[in-house]
Amino acid sequence: MKFKKLSLVLTTALAGAALVTLSGCSSSGTNATVVSMKGDTIQVSDLYKEAKTFPSFPTTTLLQNMTFDKIFSKEFSKDASDAKVNKQFNSLKSQYGSQFDSALQQQGLTESNFKPYLKTQLLEQAAIVKDIKDTQYTKANLKTAWSSYHPSVTAIVLAETSKDAANKAIASNKSNAATFDKDNSASKTTFDSTSTTVPADVQTAAFKLKNGEISSVITSTDSSTGSTSYYVVKMVKASDKGTDMNKYKSQLEGVIKTQKEADTTYVSGVIAKYLKKNNVTVKETAFSSTFSQFTSSSSSSK
Repeated sequence: MKFKKLSLVLTTALAGAALVTLSGCSSSGTNATVVSMKGDTIQVSDLYKEAKTFPSFPTTTLLQNMTFDKIFSKEFSKDASDAKVNKQFNSLKSQYGSQFDSALQQQGLTESNFKPYLKTQLLEQAAIVKDIKDTQYTKANLKTAWSSYHPSVTAIVLAETSKDAANKAIASNKSNAATFDKDNSASKTTFDSTSTTVPADVQTAAFKLKNGEISSVITSTDSSTGSTSYYVVKMVKASDKGTDMNKYKSQLEGVIKTQKEADTTYVSGVIAKYLKKNNVTVKETAFSSTFSQFTSSSSSSK
């Protein structure tokens, strides 16, 4: 399940302890302002209410998310409408099936508070996407993406558990190519260089093949599990990207978007812009470092 990379999930006890600290240092009780911004504030009473909704979240995360909701909603409320939140919720619930509740629990969430959490995610994502569109689709970035991009090809991609099995597959193709193609038709797939279903080293080998050619054994190790697979690729429909970069502009923009969304320094810098734009100020000294991870990342990236 995809959750905001910059959030931290700790224990209920820690979150509760932080609120006790806050109430103790606030001279005006629940009316005290914790965070101020253009046209709005977050008070101690707001924070207590949020803590009841997200009892497993530490106060720093609560303050961040409450602030993001307020500043991003000014521009991107349509991107986090109830309809869009419900659609995302239902999609994830369907995707995880019987594991949905346990996946939420691992992140300190429940079905009852997941929708407001999703709303924060959609608002933040909308802000990031807008900044990417406004600042990152430069000619230089497009050229960089173009240098490693390869358009879609269609091929039979076989993953075997042993090198011997992979070699037998190659031998069977040499013996009777038509039978090989028929027997392995279920393994026919279309992919380009942005694909996440075909390992990068397998893609590299595949893109060198012409129609009807079959690769030698390709050894690929999964970085997350450490397991090794032995691939064989037979090209069905090759492609040459040619020299016209503009022909693939939308795909290249997709490459840039994916890279930037995964760049935590970039994301922090975008959030820092909005914090500054909305004059977000932490009034309680106990939480003066609430947004430091964004402002420091922004400064270091300049």
